[in-house]
Amino acid sequence: ADGRNPPLLGVASPLVASMWAKVNAASVMQENMVNLMQVDMLQLGVLQTQMDNLSVQATLIIGFALSMWAGETLMPLLEDDSQLCIWKSWYHLFFASVFFIFVAVCISCCLIIVSIVSYIKQAAQEAALIVSTGAAVAVTRQHLNTLNYYFVVAYASFTLSAVLLIILYVGLPSRLPADTAEHRLSELSGEGESQEGWGSELESIVELFDGTFSITCLDPRNPRDNAVRDSWGAGIAAANTLVILSMSAWGYRKFLFVRQSYKPLQLLSWFVTYQTEQKQKHDAVASLPGNRRSRIDSEVDSTDTSARGGLPTSPK
Repeated sequence: ADGRNPPLLGVASPLVASMWAKVNAASVMQENMVNLMQVDMLQLGVLQTQMDNLSVQATLIIGFALSMWAGETLMPLLEDDSQLCIWKSWYHLFFASVFFIFVAVCISCCLIIVSIVSYIKQAAQEAALIVSTGAAVAVTRQHLNTLNYYFVVAYASFTLSAVLLIILYVGLPSRLPADTAEHRLSELSGEGESQEGWGSELESIVELFDGTFSITCLDPRNPRDNAVRDSWGAGIAAANTLVILSMSAWGYRKFLFVRQSYKPLQLLSWFVTYQTEQKQKHDAVASLPGNRRSRIDSEVDSTDTSARGGLPTSPK
C-alpha cells in the first residue's frame, strides 16, 4: 500500500494544480467581466447625461423659437398698415417666408430631440440590464451622434431665424415710394375731396417735402394689394404646415427606428456586426507604424471589446 501512494499522489498533484488554475482563470475572467460591465454602465451614465443636457438645451430653444411666433412679434409684421409689415414688397415677403420656415424647422428638430431622448433613456437602461451593456452603450452612442446632428440643424435654424427677424425689423425699408401717387390719391380721396380729408382718413400714405408720396405698407383700398396679402399669407401658412407635418413624419420614422434598434435580437445582431467592424479597424491600426497609429487610435470606438481579448459570445 505504501508503494502505491506516491504514484497516486504524483498523478493527483498535476490534476489538482490544473483544476485550481482553471478555477482561478474562471474567477479572474468573471471579475474582469464584472469590471467591464461597471465601466460600460459608467459610460452609459455619461451618455445619458449628455442626452439630458441636449434635451434641456432643445427645450430652451423651443421656448425662444415659440416666442418668435408670439403675438407681440407677429402683429407688427402682419398688420397691413404697420411700418414693419411684410406685404409691402417682394423682398419683405421673401425674408419673411424664410424666417417662418426656419422657425418651423427649429421647433420641429427640437421636438424630435426631446421625444427621442426621453425614450432612449429608458430603452438603454433596459437593454443594458437584459441584453448587453456593451451593446447598449454602442447603440446609444450612435443615436447620440444623430441627435447631435439634429441639434446642430435646430441651432443653426434658430440663429438664422433671429438674424432674419432683425432684418425684418430694422434692416428693410419701413416706408416705400407710393406708385402713381397722384392717381392713387385721387382714387382714395374722391372727386372734390381735399388732401387733408384724405390724409386724415388714410394715414399710411404721406406726402414728403419733395412732393413725392410714400406708403407704410399696403393700400387697403386697392384690390390688388389685398389679393397679394391674402395669397402670400395662405402660401406662408401652407409652407409652414408642410414643414411641420414633414418633420413630424420624419421624427416618427426615426422614433420607430430607435425603438427597433433596442429590441434584443436586433440589438445583438447589430452589435456583432459593429464589433466586427471595430475589430477590423483595430487590426488596421495595429499594423501601422507608431506615428500614424497614435493619430488613428482615437477613431476606434472605446466600446470595442475586440481590444479586450476578442469578440464576446452573445448571451444565451
